[in-house]
Amino acid sequence: MSSDARKAAADHFRHQIQRSNEIHAEYLADPRLMRQYERFTRWNLDYLLEHFTELRAKPGYADALDFVVTELAGVGVSDRDRQLARAAPAVTSMLPLGALETLASAAKLNARTLEINLDICKGLLVDGALPERISEEAYAEACRKASTYDESIELLELALTLGRALVPTVKNRLMGMMLHAMSVPAHATGFGDLQEFFEKGYDTFRGIPDVDYFLEEIERGMTGVFDRVHRSP
Repeated sequence: MSSDARKAAADHFRHQIQRSNEIHAEYLADPRLMRQYERFTRWNLDYLLEHFTELRAKPGYADALDFVVTELAGVGVSDRDRQLARAAPAVTSMLPLGALETLASAAKLNARTLEINLDICKGLLVDGALPERISEEAYAEACRKASTYDESIELLELALTLGRALVPTVKNRLMGMMLHAMSVPAHATGFGDLQEFFEKGYDTFRGIPDVDYFLEEIERGMTGVFDRVHRSP
């Protein structure tokens, strides 16, 4: 039974990573779309962060908030995802089943979030380019075409579940020492972006004063965003 569960988790992980890289390939193959998508992700990051000004101002939360929202906005993650695809054989063979299932869920969240963000960007294009000023009305309309309120809440709940699952890991000092010890060989073998992602995630989450409060604020802020874009008249 455990071997079947491991194969299912490994297959799910590989499928979701492949899907992420297919989405990246769509805009990376089109220089004009890539420029528009990069501009959109940075606009989207600024828009989302506006809903967390109080949390960001509190000591110990800004770095973790920036890390999480940058992931949700899909800023600069294509190299990391390509490296993760290369690392998939080692990842799927070495990780314990529970960790592999968690990683597969994270890959699912990443792939669907990327897909939604790219669809929102394309929905905002006028003659192949983003307007000089992106209005909230246009953004909300593009969001509603790219996804539903229910799916947005479902993906948010998945992100929160993954965040809670990370708590035991970030509290483990040995894990942190092992992770940082891998830095030089990871960069030497072409996995630098992936290594930096894991290191930054570990360090920022470890520095959060109250993880439960942080996740509650993420839930509150992102639910507010979804209410605003999906339910406001």
